[in-house]
Amino acid sequence: MRSHRPQQVLIGLALVLALGVGLAAAQTSAPYVKVFVDGSPVYFDQPPVIANARVLVPLRGVFERLGATVAWDPASQTVLAQRGTTSVSLRIGSPQAFVDGQAQFLDVPPMLVGGRTMVPLRFISQTLGANVNWDAASYTVQIASQGAAAPPPVSVPPSQAYPPAPAYPPAASTPSIVSGTIVRVAATTYPGQLVVQASGGAIYTYNVVSGTTIIRTNAVTGVSGPVSLAALQPGDTVQVTADQSGTAQNVAATFAQAPTPASPGVITSVTVTPTGRQLVAGDVMTVVATGPAHGTATFTINGLRAGLPMPESAQPGTYIGTYTVRPGDYVVNSSVVVSLTAPTGQLITATAPAPVSINASALVPPASGGAPIITSPAAGSGISTPFTVTGTAAPGSLVKVQADYTGNLLLFNVHGTLGTQTVTADANGNWSATFNQAPPVRGVNVTITAVQVDYTGTARSPSTTVDTTLQ
Repeated sequence: MRSHRPQQVLIGLALVLALGVGLAAAQTSAPYVKVFVDGSPVYFDQPPVIANARVLVPLRGVFERLGATVAWDPASQTVLAQRGTTSVSLRIGSPQAFVDGQAQFLDVPPMLVGGRTMVPLRFISQTLGANVNWDAASYTVQIASQGAAAPPPVSVPPSQAYPPAPAYPPAASTPSIVSGTIVRVAATTYPGQLVVQASGGAIYTYNVVSGTTIIRTNAVTGVSGPVSLAALQPGDTVQVTADQSGTAQNVAATFAQAPTPASPGVITSVTVTPTGRQLVAGDVMTVVATGPAHGTATFTINGLRAGLPMPESAQPGTYIGTYTVRPGDYVVNSSVVVSLTAPTGQLITATAPAPVSINASALVPPASGGAPIITSPAAGSGISTPFTVTGTAAPGSLVKVQADYTGNLLLFNVHGTLGTQTVTADANGNWSATFNQAPPVRGVNVTITAVQVDYTGTARSPSTTVDTTLQ
């Protein structure tokens, strides 16, 4: 146990963003979030997402920039990170993480989006000894590594590019507003480039970044909305508003295309995480579906819950819903079905490819719940540090294990704790917890206590104690 580490790790990045872009209050256009580590920008192939007013980013992008090594265990869907002597373990869908073996609880669990592990930004930064500073005005996150003070946030509008793009064409010859026709989309990933021929014949090349606002309108149907750089096409008429460096801040494109006959919409994918294991109380199931944009979606866990909401994310056509497993929930090989009502009124359904099993029946009130059993060390035995406590409990249950000591030093009574750990019983009900901290004197009595808890840390069973002697 590291006595110098703060005992309270601030969980989640408490962001309440008001972008005023016509999105629902619970959703924020995450591509506008800019992340800097020690003054340098961090680019993500999967843009940050915002869930329950918390920013989640791809884990590797920030962890590795902070000097941590990252490993992924697909069998248990667990992410392991190491930076110096600090170790972090997070499991997809579980609000419980472990920092140096100590349990920490996240208000937003890790989830898989676009094949990337997304984790709360502030948790991963501060866990690795970094400071985080959020500027709501510019949607900018500044992270300072090695425990240094974070630099003041950069006061820029949300559309400001980073890093500043080179002036092309030269700033003196680049008008702030140009109307013309798109000649070429030079690169469709951010930062990309857009080549425009102005109405007077001049050619301008603009840098386009993730913060650039791009709106594309069908002149025939009048349908308009935000799009990515890749959606722009040569021949589109366009008006570009740029800064002096030649970076586009706003792109308004128009094209003419007659509507095609309506075809049945489909849900192209449904993913459920975590997978490959039985879920227990406190686990957060995340369901992501892709289908027609601007619809209304829900998901159902057959035999357990129906009509759970799936708000559309900042990425049109991507719907994300979550369900926190409650004590008493129990289903085996249940289907997860997504129902999506398209803007045309068409109802579309799709079933996740793999069934889910939930067993939270082990977490029951103390009146009917049995206490965990400590199988080692035996009562009255002698132990030495480090020592491991093993036992059994209901499969999948959380067990809180604590080791306290008391003894005498000369004429004084000494007492204290060797630590507390919260561990999970495996499918066979086995659990273990290792304690490395040593007391200031030898020959003290060590009392080991085990109790079953829920994901909030509340006791859900009587406790079991074993008295030993530390030699």
